Parts: sequence; structure tokens; C-alpha cells
Amino acid sequence: MRLITVNRTKPNASVEFYGCPMQCKYCSHTAALYKDYDLEKVIQAMSDNGIRSVFIGGAEPALHSKEALDLIRMLHARGKEIILKTTGHDPDFVAAAKPEVSRFVLEVKAPLDDPELLTRLTAYDLDKAKAQQENERRTLEIMRGSKVRATLRIIPDRYNADTVERIAKDLKGYADELQITQFMSSQNDVGFAGIFNPGPDQETMMAYGRAARRHLPRVKVKGNGFEVIL
Repeated sequence: MRLITVNRTKPNASVEFYGCPMQCKYCSHTAALYKDYDLEKVIQAMSDNGIRSVFIGGAEPALHSKEALDLIRMLHARGKEIILKTTGHDPDFVAAAKPEVSRFVLEVKAPLDDPELLTRLTAYDLDKAKAQQENERRTLEIMRGSKVRATLRIIPDRYNADTVERIAKDLKGYADELQITQFMSSQNDVGFAGIFNPGPDQETMMAYGRAARRHLPRVKVKGNGFEVIL
């Protein structure tokens, strides 16, 4: 398996897979180094009794669907709670993993009727952006009934309150939480489009959070020096 990291932190460990088709220029994973790991050794590392849950994420685990599914199923069989992060790239992978997953984390970037915005944030052209958004629709249907936390990174000049509210409407009935994160307030961000400092400001972030809260039961707004649950 090509992995970025294997973190044995107790009680919540994590395994980060390498590679993502979106290739967002503001994500550190695009330039991350990887190592080849043996499945059995990772299973052994995660089998510590002090580890209760394992976060399977990275970039996009679905690019390694066979290995990721083997890992998820074997860890679940050992009594570990599985949290799976995805961009919705491969709905079939999500469907196969669903019986063993306790919670999904869905990374969202644009309203499902706005593929043009996705082309401004990723390496996708318009056709690939439309295909990705169709995969996201299928993924949401598959996730229905599961615990789902969606995540959205707010890049200045790419989002406004209306955009965030439209994303929240897409998630209504599927996600029980949306986490909105200020750009450049996370270690996983790198400078993008001339932006190298945290933004938008807290007041703007809170306005976006309130717009999303009209449609979702819980919204968390995070940024440089603040974290608020609405």
C-alpha cells in the first residue's frame, strides 16, 4: 500500500493513503512523500488494544480501493471503529466499505450544480468536474442513513454565503454535520492564488456558518484561534 503516514496515536489512530485525482494546488497532499507498506504490518500496528478507532483517509483512499477495503474489513474484524474519509470519487468503493464504517467524512468543494467552481479549485476540466459531481450525488445516496460529517475549506474569493448555503442544501438529509474551515488555518494548506494568510476573517466565516446552519443540524466553524459550533 502507498501511504503517506501511519499514526498509532491512542485511542484514535489513522492511516493516510497517497494520491488524489483532484490535485488541488492548495493541498499539501499533492506534494506529499509516500512509502510502500505491507498490509499485514499495518494491521499488526493497528491491533494494539489501546486503539479504539482508525481514521482511513489521506488524499483519496478509493484510488487504492482493493487494499483500502482489505484494511477496513480486517480492522473492523478486530473490533476497531472505522472512520472513512473520501471525496466521493468512487461510489462503488463507498458502498463496499459501508457495512464496516462507523462514520464517513465527505470532503466537499462546490455545489452539485456548479462544476465550473470545481474546475477553479482542482485540476479537473469541465467534463471531469461534472463526472465528479455525479459521483458525489451517488455517494451521498449510498451514505444515506450513516453518520456523515462533511468538510469544506473556505478559500477567499472562491466562496460567498450563497455558495456555502447551496452546498448545505445539497447535504441536507445526508450529513449530520458540516465543518467549515478557514483557509490557511490548517497545516494541510499551502498558498494558493496569491493567498498566504488565514482568511476569510472570523466574522465572514461565522456568516457562512449561519447560512449553512439553516439546512443542517450542526455546523462547526474553525479557523485561526476560533472554533464555534452552531
